[in-house]
Amino acid sequence: MGYATAAEIKAAINFPTTGAPVSDADITTFIGYAEEEIESIYHTKFGNVESTKTALSGEEIESIYHTKFGNVESTKTALSGSTTTLVNAAASYTDSAYIGYVVWVIAGTNSGEYREISSNDTTTLTVSPAFTAAVDDTTQFRITKLGYKDETVDGTGEKYQFVQYQPLIKLNALTIDSTDVTPSYVYQYETGRLTMSTSAEATYFANNNPQLVELKYIYGVYPIPQIIKRLCIVIASIRTLTAQIAGTYDDWTSVSLPGGLQGNKGEPYLNIQNALNYLQGEARGIVYGTKAEGAVTGDWRTSTSYRPFTLFG
Repeated sequence: MGYATAAEIKAAINFPTTGAPVSDADITTFIGYAEEEIESIYHTKFGNVESTKTALSGEEIESIYHTKFGNVESTKTALSGSTTTLVNAAASYTDSAYIGYVVWVIAGTNSGEYREISSNDTTTLTVSPAFTAAVDDTTQFRITKLGYKDETVDGTGEKYQFVQYQPLIKLNALTIDSTDVTPSYVYQYETGRLTMSTSAEATYFANNNPQLVELKYIYGVYPIPQIIKRLCIVIASIRTLTAQIAGTYDDWTSVSLPGGLQGNKGEPYLNIQNALNYLQGEARGIVYGTKAEGAVTGDWRTSTSYRPFTLFG
């Protein structure tokens, strides 16, 4: 599940729930396009929680949890695991659906660790790099739509350095000129700044040669801000209505029947076009803060609804 659902899109534009001119599958595709567009605009990822699992050797826990903006789907048992795998025999993941997502351990063994999902089948998540320890009967984790980055860059020659993608959530690993630095010995800031502490194994981010600093880290915004969820709904709604317009050529606007009975359905294209104008204005208001017809509650908005830590698109 992404930043929004097909049901939320249809509710936002009063789309018919049955016999809709655009299928749920197509709307879900539009949601995916909207997510990519939003991530490109803000140069980051938004941590929508896809699923919460508990690593236990036992029966499936029969409860469903919901987090703010998070779409937490369920809590289930994982019947086995290792430092690189989390296995839940009761799961029904879609093959390869979570590649590039992040496993976030929220409690128990490996608590606070984040790892990228490198592959998955219907029951198993494989992560990289390995967890500090094998998962056990205390491990609880979430599958999240955050970003994982493994990059090798030039050092600054100073005690501080910025990662390329922000907001920074967690530094997983740092190597400077072949010296491994313990992440907990580095001060970490949401803005992406890393600063060496006096306990660190290196004193500065070496710059005596290019590409001496290797970083592995998690970045993004969690939980997903409500205004970003709304932006996803607006953009996906625009695509949905645009697709519907293509099917209005055979819609009738009025009809005369025997006996003088007349009916009128309205002007489908014009009505949809007005809705599109409003949604486009709202999207501009959220992203750029421009005064434009159709912006939220009129044209008063002069500042953006959400500004990221990174370069604004």
